[in-house]
Amino acid sequence: MINFSRLLKVRETALDVKKHHNKRADEVPKHLIRYANVKAPMVAWNITRKCNFSCDICHLDSALEAESDELTTQEALEFIDQMASIKVPMISVYGGEPLTRDDFFILAGHAHNKGLRVILSSNAVLITEDTAREIAESGISYVGIDMDGFSQIGGVMDVVAGLEKALPAMKYLRDAGVGCGVRITIGDFNLSEMPSIVKTIEKAGLKRFAVCQHFGDRAWKTVKEERREIIDFLIDYAMKNPEMEVVTEQLYDDGVYLMQRVAEREPELAAEMEKLLARQGGCPAGDRIVNVDYRGNVHLCPYWKSRTIGNIREQKLSDICFDKGNEVLIKLSDKTQYLKGRCGRCMYKHLCRGCGARADEMCGDPFAADPACYLTEEEITVA
Repeated sequence: MINFSRLLKVRETALDVKKHHNKRADEVPKHLIRYANVKAPMVAWNITRKCNFSCDICHLDSALEAESDELTTQEALEFIDQMASIKVPMISVYGGEPLTRDDFFILAGHAHNKGLRVILSSNAVLITEDTAREIAESGISYVGIDMDGFSQIGGVMDVVAGLEKALPAMKYLRDAGVGCGVRITIGDFNLSEMPSIVKTIEKAGLKRFAVCQHFGDRAWKTVKEERREIIDFLIDYAMKNPEMEVVTEQLYDDGVYLMQRVAEREPELAAEMEKLLARQGGCPAGDRIVNVDYRGNVHLCPYWKSRTIGNIREQKLSDICFDKGNEVLIKLSDKTQYLKGRCGRCMYKHLCRGCGARADEMCGDPFAADPACYLTEEEITVA
């Protein structure tokens, strides 16, 4: 993900990064993990398939019931021990809906006792006052509320209405001392509503929101035009509202585009921003992040389900992630050497690295050009 707000505060962020350089993962503030010099990958863990919503734009393979072969409590506890042994910098817990697992707080508490950082992604329906307290007591300091479920009640995507429904859960979390932000999906169905959506986020007292674009089966040309409109709006907003944290997901060329926008007025600031983007290193799939699903399958990232590189029931996570015989993993660790097409000739490929999941899906080659990149030929080849 690309955090527009922290990149725009480039000098402040750079000082933080320098201050925490070469520290252990557990000593680095969580917002600096993307810049940290840590060897183990962050883990996005889908601990269950079960969800209390059935969203038509869900990319998590959720279902109304859990699968019979999901990791047992004991298997999940042992997996947490594995993650602790290699000091993964962060565990981001997804589902389905994680809170539907009866043993969720056993697992979260165990991870906390092992010194692991855990953040939770939830649709907020099950977050009561008591649940919020349990979340705090289990050591989780941040909950990202995915608005897709609440926003689709009634068959239409209404983020404003969804935010209103999520307000009680947000209050419970804040009262319990747990930070929270929201993740909203933007597409052709609600692009025109972005100003009113952001105003509702402000009214809710939130200080952070992330935007995910719905791709669907539409033409890439349409998707790219839409993305550019979304990003222009978000950059303008982030520049005028420095107190709000604005984050985008799915495309690392967002950072390049932000840098180019800044360079129009403040080239020196853009030059510093480029250093931060280079340190962040673009798409982390298979290198600085892996995804583990409810059956223990290990994927290169949460969006890349088509490639499984192992299973934690059969191998230790360390053996899977640090497998020197896995050609794809080796290439992903130095991906810029292998990129092809537009991505291969892009002068900013070291800042972005494209999306291997989309390239693999569309072209059958994880190192092909990212079909969703919205930068023009001039923007990727002319300084």
